[in-house]
Amino acid sequence: MIVHRGESVAPGFAVGPVHLRGWNEEALLGQRIAADQVEDELNRLREALQKSRAQVEDIRQQQKDALGETELRIFDAHLAYLSDPMFVDEIEKQVMTERYTVREAIKLVLEKYDRIFQLVESEILRRRASDLRDVATRLLRNLADGAPRSGELAAPQGPYILVARKLTTTDMFNLENGRVEGIVAEEGGMSSHAAILARSMGIPTITGIRDLPRLLREGDVVALDAGASELRTGLDDRQLAEASAASQRWRSTREQAPDTSQRHGTRDGTVLHMLSACGSIGEADLGRTFGLSGIGLYRTELMFLVDQARTDRARPTEDELTKHYLEVLEHARGSTVNFRLLDLAADTLSPGARSPERNPAMGQRGIRGLFANQDILRRQLRALLRAATGHEGTGLLVPLVTGVADLQRLKSAVLEERLSLRKAGVPCAQSLRIAPIIEVPAAAMMLGSLLDESDFAVVSIDDLIAHLLGADRDNAAVRDYHQMPHPAVFEMVARMARDAEKRHKDLVLFGEMAADPQRAPFHVGAGIRHFAIAPVRLRALLRVLARYSVEECRRIAARILEAPRTLDVQRVLVGIDTE
Repeated sequence: MIVHRGESVAPGFAVGPVHLRGWNEEALLGQRIAADQVEDELNRLREALQKSRAQVEDIRQQQKDALGETELRIFDAHLAYLSDPMFVDEIEKQVMTERYTVREAIKLVLEKYDRIFQLVESEILRRRASDLRDVATRLLRNLADGAPRSGELAAPQGPYILVARKLTTTDMFNLENGRVEGIVAEEGGMSSHAAILARSMGIPTITGIRDLPRLLREGDVVALDAGASELRTGLDDRQLAEASAASQRWRSTREQAPDTSQRHGTRDGTVLHMLSACGSIGEADLGRTFGLSGIGLYRTELMFLVDQARTDRARPTEDELTKHYLEVLEHARGSTVNFRLLDLAADTLSPGARSPERNPAMGQRGIRGLFANQDILRRQLRALLRAATGHEGTGLLVPLVTGVADLQRLKSAVLEERLSLRKAGVPCAQSLRIAPIIEVPAAAMMLGSLLDESDFAVVSIDDLIAHLLGADRDNAAVRDYHQMPHPAVFEMVARMARDAEKRHKDLVLFGEMAADPQRAPFHVGAGIRHFAIAPVRLRALLRVLARYSVEECRRIAARILEAPRTLDVQRVLVGIDTE
């Protein structure tokens, strides 16, 4: 057996034959047509557009009971692009003026948007380019009349593992429908629409494994352990039987009612509150399936970004936001839910209103951007107050807080909107539990003062490390600096834990580093008891913590806090049993 490691997008276990998809789309060949062929090519385009729209509408209808309203809006965005005059005109122009075949014309437009996808910093433009790539890919497939491209085989008749160059909704829903057991892709991030849908549908998915056509052949039987980020090939009969049993256990887990009563803790029984970090109904349900006890951080950006990606509207209405937030709360069934206010860059909150910021991560984003766009802030606050009626204890997380004034101003806005709703006779929550998100050193240094103005706090540990060490985790050139076990990071976490304990307030650790098994004993030893993590990271984290008592964790934390150099911290971490 050979194990290939990638990046987990959606957890789960699947076994089946491989179906390779998306490597045999021809490159641009510059094929031209004669003048008398133009009309025929345009007719082919219109037929492909009509067929594509019908497919997307069918998929939306088939998935309406399985997906939440926000996820279904992704298909609305695709339908909007298939009817967008600018998009269609751009293709037609290439056919009429340059005399390209319609396939070549679509590829030219697709290349243009792929370049945008690679270059721009705007999250909205990236999502638009990604959606247009999906739409263009569907059009290309339909121009082929459903036949496989040269060298590409038809999908197997039974369940299979989809192996694709890029993670796209087009390949996911080329399902005939529902035969994809798992997905492996070379490219595709956690935040793409295809990734969101994979998690919502419970399809085990990993990306980031290169040269897949060299590693796999059509029909190879593989095992996909997406929770461990592993693709296993070359299985013998015993290994295949074990993998099939694991796949069956996963399916059974998905079908059973989730057990959120289970308690997570250390070896000596100290209770740890493991909460989900998610951004859609499907991801929230996945957290419940894994036994996470609530939602520690719910990202509210998806609904806004999906609507922004559509050409027929700008933003979701207050009623639409209220409906979505209420759906999240109802799915939580009384468990903790903390909604993070929109955390978007300035060019996304108000496109075209100002020149692009040189450093959006340190610009007018988070609560700063919302204060500068009061209509968006007030709309979201009103929707949250309305949705939280009867769900007392709902949390409101405030991103990019730098001082007490930010919290005081936000609390005043909440009070004003609550009074406005009451005057209008609209039912609303009596209170929201307000918490700052600690992601800049200034907020970490004055956490005590912030906690005096709030109910609890959430530490966005990845962002805090980036600002503390001056290293962007998404920049490969400095990623090692972000990941290094710098003594200042551990000292900052311990200091915040002490400040929270003094005020008897909860401190929730959120982010990838919060789920790092090697650092977990330190976090517990420093006093952290609440974690907000991706469900896929839970298993490895609990496996480590179950080996240590709290006292042992405290000793580990003490050794790390006494270490003067990064090398000394690393020596302590290396000794932690993570296997």
